[in-house]
Parts: sequence; C-alpha cells; structure tokens
Amino acid sequence: MPTILLTDPEQRAALAAARSFGRQGWRVITLGVSPGLAGVSRSVVRHHHIRAKDVGIASRLIAAVADVVRREQVDVVVPVTDAASRVLLGASEAVGAIVAGPTAAAYARASDKAALLAVAAQCGLRIPRQFTLMTRADDHRAAAQRSGAVVVKPARSVVEVNGASRSLGVRFVADPSHLGVVLASYPDEAYPLLVQERTFGDGIGVFLLRSGGLTQMQFAHRRLREKPPAGGVSTYREAIEPPSALLAQCERLLDVLQYEGPAMIEFKQDGHTGEFVLMEINARLWGSLQLAVDAGVDFPVALVQMALGHAITPPGPAVAGVRTVWELGEVDHALALLRRSREELHAPSTLAVGWRAALRALADHGWGDRPEVFRWSDPMPFVAELSRWLRGR
Repeated sequence: MPTILLTDPEQRAALAAARSFGRQGWRVITLGVSPGLAGVSRSVVRHHHIRAKDVGIASRLIAAVADVVRREQVDVVVPVTDAASRVLLGASEAVGAIVAGPTAAAYARASDKAALLAVAAQCGLRIPRQFTLMTRADDHRAAAQRSGAVVVKPARSVVEVNGASRSLGVRFVADPSHLGVVLASYPDEAYPLLVQERTFGDGIGVFLLRSGGLTQMQFAHRRLREKPPAGGVSTYREAIEPPSALLAQCERLLDVLQYEGPAMIEFKQDGHTGEFVLMEINARLWGSLQLAVDAGVDFPVALVQMALGHAITPPGPAVAGVRTVWELGEVDHALALLRRSREELHAPSTLAVGWRAALRALADHGWGDRPEVFRWSDPMPFVAELSRWLRGR
C-alpha cells in the first residue's frame, strides 16, 4: 500500500483526494502552512508544517517535500495547486519520490493561456476574441480599443516576483474607462496579459485523464452557481454527459499538447449562440473534484495508479444528474447577492440580486444533493472550514 504526500491541504481538492486515498487503505500525509481541510480528515495519518514564506520559494519547497518524503517513506507526491505543481512537477529526483501529474513541459504548455488559445483554435475549438498585451507599454492601446465588457487574464496563473511565487487572478472590467486602473494593479511580471471579450453563459467543465495517448477517464459537469456570482469557482454543480463533439476536440487538444495526466478543460456555453467557448485548462486536480468521485469517476486514485505504473482501475459510466454543494461557498454566493449591486458584481442584467435572490439561492437544493466538505463519517474538515470562515467575517 503506497504512502501519498498531498500538498496544500487547505484546498478542497486535497480533501477529496485524501478521502479517495483513505478509502483505498493508502497511507496519506499532508504538507502545508496549516492542516486546513485535508490535514484534519480521518483519512490523513499526519500533517507536516511548512512556513508560508517557504512555500513560494522553489528551493525551500523542494527541500521541505524531500524532508517529509524521507521521514515518512513517501512513494508518491501529489501537488494540488498551480504554485506547487510549477515547482514539483519534474522534480521527482530532487524530492526522492514520484511526483504525480503531467510532465513539467506539458504542464507549462497547458498553463500558458496565450499559447493554449492559439493551439486550441487550430484544433477547432472556439476561443474568445482577444488581444495580448506583451508589456505595460501596450496598456494605452488596450484602453483605446475596448468598447464593452472584458476580462483581463494573466497568461500564467503563477509568476515569480522578487524570487517568490505569486498567484495572479482574473479581473472583470464592465466599463472600458476602468481598464487602465485594472491593468495598473498587475505587476510587470504578470505580462503578457490577455484582454478578452466576456462570454456570458453556463460554465461547463470537461475532465479527462490521459495516459499513453488514450483517454482513461472522462467526466463533465455544469456549474449551477459560482463564487463570485458572475463567474468564479463553482459552489453548486451537476454531473452531465460530456458532449461527444466537444470531448473529441478536447482529446485532440491534449494530443497536440502532448499532455498526459488529469486535466480540467473549462468552457463557457455562450448564452446567445450555444457554442462552447474555451476559457482555460487546469493542469492539476480541481476544486470540484468531489463531484466526479461521487459520480463514480475517481480521478485521484487513477492518478496515483498511473504514477506508480499500475493498471488503472476502470470506472463505470459516470452517473449524470449527481449534484454536490460547497456549503459555505453557497452562503458566500447568497451574501454577495444580498450585499452587493449587480454593477459591483460585474454581473449580467439577467442575474437577480437582493434578499429575495439570496433566499432563493439558499433554498434551491434537492434532497439528493451531496455536501462537498461535510460528511458524517469525516466531520472535522467542515468544522475546520467553518472556524476559518467565521474568523474571516
């Protein structure tokens, strides 16, 4: 039975993976700034601490992982966030254990949003209309060309600033006159920046595990609600049958990228045309991972089996219609509808706000919905998340 080291136990993806590994009887260790959610799960036998200032420095993170690998006799390291993946993928020799995931080169290709969209267009996928700002000197041109709502995206989610990793976010700009202010908020290292037209519609995720040039697992979901409400991480989502044509295009894209491992390929389904518009690829385990596991497609276990060179346990067909709820994410969604205007949320005119909308969001659940964090068999992660949530109020 292997020993698995999970980074970033604060993430919900780490919790879903830890629970999957625990059900296999595998020994699970976590490494993070705090135990977070996964570190207090009954599936985890021990948590190891790393200082926050060491997480963003590659040499220190590798040294910390190598130390835990040696002390715990770890077989497989699973990096959970982009920051950890950027450092650890390709570093198996340095840490002394197999690092599960795509190759470092494939991860870099999939994570470079500017290059990815160019390749995706060649594969027949629709991409947003956009232009790229290579340096800050291009900012004035951006302000002059925009006339509607846009999204500003760094080409890479994590960059190095003054020797430390820094995560970068996406910004919505409803009024073109505010674009210059938004661009000024990014550091020079964030460039190139993508300025894209904004697509309004449902979020669709296609999830694949590729190995040997073949799809070993497939899954898809539709986002029903998000945090923030106008676009962000999903708080309520439903398993769906992957559209066959879209699935084939995704497989072709990953083939061109020479990508093997788990990937979340994120789309918006245009509310006017019905077309699927590519947003990005998450070349790592994703936040809504628990839904796939609940629907019968256990990506974390298959990832470790693949890393160890074992046969991947074939899943049955995913059960469409399964829904999971990120409990406190739903509360935050409702609070945003209650406290903020549609303009402050950068939301389309179709999104209702106010106290009635907030109550409807909280009440809009079915008896069969599955909580994402709280489980009767493993309640401590929810206690930890609730405590953290209350401290942040």
